[in-house]
Amino acid sequence: MEVVAATNNRHKLQEIRDILKDMGYKVLSLQDVGIEVDIEETGKTFRENALIKAREIHK
Repeated sequence: MEVVAATNNRHKLQEIRDILKDMGYKVLSLQDVGIEVDIEETGKTFRENALIKAREIHK
């Protein structure tokens, strides 16, 4: 199964890949799927920022 990680941070992407690889997931970057966007993280929590990113990428 493939999942897209909503991050442009290479180190964060690698960490996500390392965590999910043994579960059979292939983690793709935004760049891998042709999405070039710089999302401003204006939330007050990690959860709020994750939702901001998810909503923006869903567009």
